[in-house]
Amino acid sequence: MGKKDILKVECDIDTLDLDVLGFIDHNITVNIIKGEKIVEKRELQLPKMIKNVIRCRNPRCITSMEQELDQLFFLTDEATQTYRCKYCEEKYKGPKQVK
Repeated sequence: MGKKDILKVECDIDTLDLDVLGFIDHNITVNIIKGEKIVEKRELQLPKMIKNVIRCRNPRCITSMEQELDQLFFLTDEATQTYRCKYCEEKYKGPKQVK
């Protein structure tokens, strides 16, 4: 690692979907700052389910035909960061997966 990035979001922490950040990189720490002081630190993990973050690549999946259906993926293998589509079980490997 050896690097730090800062993302400043000015809103209530409860309005943020931290699962999206955990999906992008589960090794980050979120510092909650109030009144110029850090009041809480949250370590993120891979979310068990993600909704409408990634799309199923299977052209025969029901989500490809029914546009109003949510794109739901469930974590099936934490070690390889593999997610599967709820409807067709199409595999999606995490963004950090090395082949």
